[in-house]
Amino acid sequence: MDNLQHTPAHICQNCGHDLTGNYCSNCGQKSDEVYKKSVFSILGHFFEELFTWDSRFFSSMKYLFLKPGYLTHEYISGRIQKYVSPLKMFLFTSLVLFFIMIKGDPDQYKALVDVAESDDFQRNFILEQESSSSKSKELFKDEFNDQLNDNVTIYIFAVMFLFSVLLKIVYITKNYYYSEHVVFTLHFFTFVLWNFLLGVITQGLGDLSVLLFIYLVPGIYLFFAIKRVYHRTLWKAVLAGMFLTFSYWMLVTMWIIGTVFISAYRSS
Repeated sequence: MDNLQHTPAHICQNCGHDLTGNYCSNCGQKSDEVYKKSVFSILGHFFEELFTWDSRFFSSMKYLFLKPGYLTHEYISGRIQKYVSPLKMFLFTSLVLFFIMIKGDPDQYKALVDVAESDDFQRNFILEQESSSSKSKELFKDEFNDQLNDNVTIYIFAVMFLFSVLLKIVYITKNYYYSEHVVFTLHFFTFVLWNFLLGVITQGLGDLSVLLFIYLVPGIYLFFAIKRVYHRTLWKAVLAGMFLTFSYWMLVTMWIIGTVFISAYRSS
């Protein structure tokens, strides 16, 4: 953020070369790209390179996993040409998660009802909706699985919106555009979805794997991402990180449980 405010307008934010026109002669980035701070500019960047598939994807994924917050810092500082857009990265991850959930274990009803403990509140709610429905058990089961598998990656957009609003509130005194919080949210929840995928794959190992990949690892990642993007001092990062990590835990719990409840309700 500070780099952007103090860099002359005739210098390319992406590579540092002098600008002589509308596009950088060295890297090809548009000269005014960095100054577009609306959410629509993020959408525009996504559609411009929707079908571009090259080494940028693999380098972007490397930074996403190994350097929390790095991609967000690069993106909001204007260095966007050499990375995949955050929206494209998130949507690709959503499609991968959706495909693996459908092909890997399409019968979520079995895991949530047949295998679950008798006192599990999600199991009991699903059975209550099933008993109140006029549909047969097989029809209810099929519709529940369809609802859950189809919507688990859709409902997360509501969670992401709430998280980005929380970021805006927490850092309302700082000179950040809302779109920059959206970029942070997209990068963070892309990482969350990959961890959710690992949690789904290893759920046979027990609840510990779910807690590890969906709660613990993203919580640690979030702290380091916040430190890199928003803070220079450690103690401020700790305070903000504690609040935002707790908020993330609440929101992701709402996402998981809410998806199950809505799917059961809509299937009845």
